[in-house]
Amino acid sequence: MAKDYSSIVVSSRARLSRCFADVPFPSKMTEEDGRKIIKKVYNVLSVDDEDFKLYTMKEIPKSEAYIMQEKHLISHDLIENHESGAVLINEDETISIMINEEDHLREQCILKGLNIETAYDIINKIDDKICKKLDVAYDDNLGYLTSCITNVGTGLRVSVMLFLPGLTLLGKMDNITSNLKKNGFTVRGAYGEVTDSLGYMYQISNERTLGKTEQEYINQLKAIVVQICDMEVDARKQLIVTREAEVKDTVFRAFGILTNCYILKIEEFMRLAGEIKMGISLNLIRMKDNHIIDKLFNTCAPYSLCAAAGGMVKTSEDEQKFRAMYVSNILKNNRVK
Repeated sequence: MAKDYSSIVVSSRARLSRCFADVPFPSKMTEEDGRKIIKKVYNVLSVDDEDFKLYTMKEIPKSEAYIMQEKHLISHDLIENHESGAVLINEDETISIMINEEDHLREQCILKGLNIETAYDIINKIDDKICKKLDVAYDDNLGYLTSCITNVGTGLRVSVMLFLPGLTLLGKMDNITSNLKKNGFTVRGAYGEVTDSLGYMYQISNERTLGKTEQEYINQLKAIVVQICDMEVDARKQLIVTREAEVKDTVFRAFGILTNCYILKIEEFMRLAGEIKMGISLNLIRMKDNHIIDKLFNTCAPYSLCAAAGGMVKTSEDEQKFRAMYVSNILKNNRVK
């Protein structure tokens, strides 16, 4: 029977980078080139995949674009491309096709749990449709040619978001990160390197895209993730045996602050919410919905929170006050005593 890693693995992502052979690469193309690419890609995918909706960075409000970025659907670089940046997003927001970012296309699928193969299969079928109907830049020796040199070859980046409080608190993540880097993998925080590991969240992905097949990269990442998950299971057991009182204190202090504070910055929220999520995973605190913290991670980011506030947020202080109230109400109503 397969092991249950649901309290460790948050999500899996497969992303493909592509450029077209008949259009200058993004750094050299004109605004007109960019518009033509948007039209071509939309026409290919809208025939069979009516689920997709097209958003152009020129037309959507900046706040809506930043919400998409907080959901990991688009990048900051795409938002900055006001002239020809666009994205196709499906209804359940598991698939996004960024158009005219650093490469002409960044096609990605994000699924919950350890589902790297499924995420790749979904995005690969979409990529096949594009490659069959449009002239994609490809070299028989190098593979897919991209504007970003680190994507040449397969153009594939696979990544998994992991929740690793046990390994973090036992001080083992530096060694794990170092070993992964030696083997061609990189470790980031949930929102990139600058966020470090807020909330005990780590994203592990392949650094290289050249030299192996897509399936080899997927298999290698999955094997690494399973190994880390097993290490995390052992680390959590060790925490309970050796530091139960300390961990309980951390969890309940976090719950106390998040249900009673008056202002709440996003960084503090991420840290404290991660500690409550740790308590849920260790059965130290009970919630009606064991995924409530993951949902709060999504809704409490600045622009998503402002949207939830419905115009109540005008300043950064308003944002922090509303976040405190919002989180407090949800956690109090969700806790099982």
